[in-house]
Amino acid sequence: MLLTAVLKADRYLGMGERYRPPAPIAVRVASRPLRSAVVLAVPLAALGGMTFGAFTDGTRFLQAVLLGAGLMLFFALCLRLERLTQLHYERVGYDPAARLPAHRPRPGGLGRALAQLCTSWGVLSVVFWSVERAKGAPVSWLFSGVSMGLVLLGATAVGYLVERKRQRARPPGS
Repeated sequence: MLLTAVLKADRYLGMGERYRPPAPIAVRVASRPLRSAVVLAVPLAALGGMTFGAFTDGTRFLQAVLLGAGLMLFFALCLRLERLTQLHYERVGYDPAARLPAHRPRPGGLGRALAQLCTSWGVLSVVFWSVERAKGAPVSWLFSGVSMGLVLLGATAVGYLVERKRQRARPPGS
Protein backbone atom coordinates (compact mmCIF):
# COMPACT_ATOMS: atom_id res chain seq x y z
CA MET A 1 0.00 0.00 0.00
CA LEU A 2 2.77 2.44 0.90
CA LEU A 3 4.80 1.41 -2.14
CA THR A 4 1.77 2.05 -4.34
CA ALA A 5 1.47 5.56 -2.92
CA VAL A 6 5.18 6.18 -3.51
CA LEU A 7 4.92 4.97 -7.10
CA LYS A 8 1.88 7.17 -7.72
CA ALA A 9 3.71 10.18 -6.32
CA ASP A 10 6.74 9.29 -8.43
CA ARG A 11 4.63 9.22 -11.58
CA TYR A 12 2.87 12.44 -10.58
CA LEU A 13 6.20 14.20 -10.09
CA GLY A 14 7.31 13.47 -13.62
CA MET A 15 8.65 9.96 -14.01
CA GLY A 16 6.03 9.32 -16.68
CA GLU A 17 6.97 6.42 -18.92
CA ARG A 18 10.71 7.17 -19.04
CA TYR A 19 12.67 5.76 -16.13
CA ARG A 20 16.32 6.59 -15.57
CA PRO A 21 18.56 4.22 -13.65
CA PRO A 22 19.46 5.58 -10.21
CA ALA A 23 22.94 6.81 -9.40
CA PRO A 24 25.30 4.15 -7.99
CA ILE A 25 25.39 5.82 -4.58
CA ALA A 26 21.57 5.73 -4.43
CA VAL A 27 21.59 2.00 -5.18
CA ARG A 28 24.29 1.35 -2.57
CA VAL A 29 22.58 3.36 0.18
CA ALA A 30 19.14 1.87 -0.55
CA SER A 31 20.49 -1.68 -0.70
CA ARG A 32 21.53 -1.45 2.97
CA PRO A 33 18.75 0.60 4.55
CA LEU A 34 19.41 -0.20 8.20
CA ARG A 35 23.15 0.43 8.03
CA SER A 36 22.65 3.64 6.08
CA ALA A 37 19.94 4.77 8.50
CA VAL A 38 22.29 4.28 11.46
CA VAL A 39 25.00 6.31 9.70
CA LEU A 40 22.48 9.11 9.10
CA ALA A 41 20.72 9.02 12.48
CA VAL A 42 23.64 8.78 14.94
CA PRO A 43 25.25 12.15 14.09
CA LEU A 44 21.86 13.87 14.05
CA ALA A 45 20.91 12.39 17.42
CA ALA A 46 24.30 13.37 18.85
CA LEU A 47 23.83 16.91 17.56
CA GLY A 48 20.34 17.03 19.04
CA GLY A 49 21.67 15.64 22.32
CA MET A 50 24.39 18.28 22.48
CA THR A 51 21.81 20.98 21.78
CA PHE A 52 19.65 20.16 24.78
CA GLY A 53 22.45 19.02 27.11
CA ALA A 54 21.91 15.27 27.07
CA PHE A 55 25.43 14.42 28.19
CA THR A 56 24.96 15.88 31.66
CA ASP A 57 21.48 14.58 32.50
CA GLY A 58 20.31 10.97 32.36
CA THR A 59 16.74 11.76 31.34
CA ARG A 60 17.86 13.95 28.47
CA PHE A 61 20.36 11.29 27.42
CA LEU A 62 17.49 8.81 27.19
CA GLN A 63 15.56 11.35 25.12
CA ALA A 64 18.54 11.68 22.77
CA VAL A 65 18.76 7.89 22.42
CA LEU A 66 15.03 7.71 21.64
CA LEU A 67 15.43 10.55 19.14
CA GLY A 68 18.21 8.58 17.44
CA ALA A 69 16.12 5.40 17.38
CA GLY A 70 13.16 7.27 15.91
CA LEU A 71 15.32 8.91 13.26
CA MET A 72 16.91 5.56 12.45
CA LEU A 73 13.52 3.90 11.95
CA PHE A 74 12.28 6.80 9.82
CA PHE A 75 15.38 6.79 7.59
CA ALA A 76 15.30 2.99 7.32
CA LEU A 77 11.65 3.10 6.20
CA CYS A 78 12.38 5.79 3.61
CA LEU A 79 15.41 3.91 2.28
CA ARG A 80 13.49 0.63 2.14
CA LEU A 81 10.77 2.34 0.12
CA GLU A 82 13.45 3.73 -2.20
CA ARG A 83 14.88 0.24 -2.69
CA LEU A 84 11.43 -1.20 -3.43
CA THR A 85 10.90 1.60 -5.95
CA GLN A 86 14.24 0.79 -7.59
CA LEU A 87 13.31 -2.90 -7.78
CA HIS A 88 9.97 -2.00 -9.36
CA TYR A 89 11.63 0.11 -12.04
CA GLU A 90 14.16 -2.66 -12.68
CA ARG A 91 11.25 -5.03 -13.38
CA VAL A 92 9.52 -2.47 -15.60
CA GLY A 93 12.76 -1.55 -17.35
CA TYR A 94 14.90 1.54 -17.43
CA ASP A 95 15.37 3.87 -20.34
CA PRO A 96 19.06 4.81 -20.29
CA ALA A 97 18.42 7.46 -22.94
CA ALA A 98 16.02 9.34 -20.70
CA ARG A 99 17.42 12.71 -19.82
CA LEU A 100 17.09 14.42 -16.52
CA PRO A 101 14.81 17.42 -16.71
CA ALA A 102 16.86 20.57 -17.10
CA HIS A 103 16.59 22.85 -14.11
CA ARG A 104 16.03 26.34 -15.38
CA PRO A 105 15.63 28.86 -12.61
CA ARG A 106 12.50 30.87 -13.01
CA PRO A 107 13.05 34.55 -13.45
CA GLY A 108 12.62 36.01 -10.04
CA GLY A 109 12.29 39.60 -9.17
CA LEU A 110 13.08 41.62 -6.12
CA GLY A 111 10.04 40.21 -4.29
CA ARG A 112 11.21 36.63 -4.63
CA ALA A 113 14.73 37.49 -3.48
CA LEU A 114 13.40 39.40 -0.47
CA ALA A 115 11.04 36.56 0.44
CA GLN A 116 13.91 34.06 0.31
CA LEU A 117 16.15 36.36 2.36
CA CYS A 118 13.45 36.95 5.00
CA THR A 119 12.69 33.24 5.26
CA SER A 120 16.37 32.43 5.74
CA TRP A 121 16.72 35.19 8.32
CA GLY A 122 13.70 34.00 10.29
CA VAL A 123 14.82 30.37 10.36
CA LEU A 124 18.40 31.28 11.34
CA SER A 125 17.17 33.62 14.09
CA VAL A 126 14.89 31.00 15.64
CA VAL A 127 17.59 28.30 15.47
CA PHE A 128 20.21 30.61 17.02
CA TRP A 129 17.81 31.70 19.78
CA SER A 130 16.83 28.07 20.50
CA VAL A 131 20.41 26.84 20.70
CA GLU A 132 21.45 29.68 23.01
CA ARG A 133 18.41 29.12 25.24
CA ALA A 134 19.22 25.40 25.44
CA LYS A 135 22.74 26.29 26.54
CA GLY A 136 21.26 28.40 29.33
CA ALA A 137 22.39 31.78 28.00
CA PRO A 138 19.62 34.39 28.18
CA VAL A 139 19.48 35.73 24.63
CA SER A 140 16.90 38.25 23.51
CA TRP A 141 15.05 38.01 20.23
CA LEU A 142 16.52 41.37 19.22
CA PHE A 143 20.10 40.14 19.66
CA SER A 144 19.28 36.91 17.85
CA GLY A 145 17.67 38.71 14.92
CA VAL A 146 20.40 41.30 14.55
CA SER A 147 23.26 38.79 14.79
CA MET A 148 21.70 36.42 12.26
CA GLY A 149 20.92 39.39 10.01
CA LEU A 150 24.61 40.27 10.05
CA VAL A 151 25.60 36.66 9.34
CA LEU A 152 23.15 36.50 6.44
CA LEU A 153 24.33 39.86 5.13
CA GLY A 154 27.94 38.63 5.19
CA ALA A 155 27.05 35.38 3.42
CA THR A 156 25.06 37.25 0.76
CA ALA A 157 27.93 39.69 0.21
CA VAL A 158 30.44 36.86 -0.18
CA GLY A 159 28.12 35.11 -2.65
CA TYR A 160 27.73 38.33 -4.63
CA LEU A 161 31.50 38.90 -4.77
CA VAL A 162 32.15 35.32 -5.88
CA GLU A 163 29.53 35.63 -8.64
CA ARG A 164 31.02 38.93 -9.82
CA LYS A 165 34.49 37.43 -9.94
CA ARG A 166 33.15 34.44 -11.88
CA GLN A 167 31.44 36.76 -14.40
CA ARG A 168 34.65 38.76 -14.89
CA ALA A 169 36.64 35.58 -15.52
CA ARG A 170 34.31 34.53 -18.38
CA PRO A 171 35.36 35.65 -21.81
CA PRO A 172 32.94 38.07 -23.46
CA GLY A 173 30.25 36.46 -25.55
CA SER A 174 30.10 33.15 -23.69
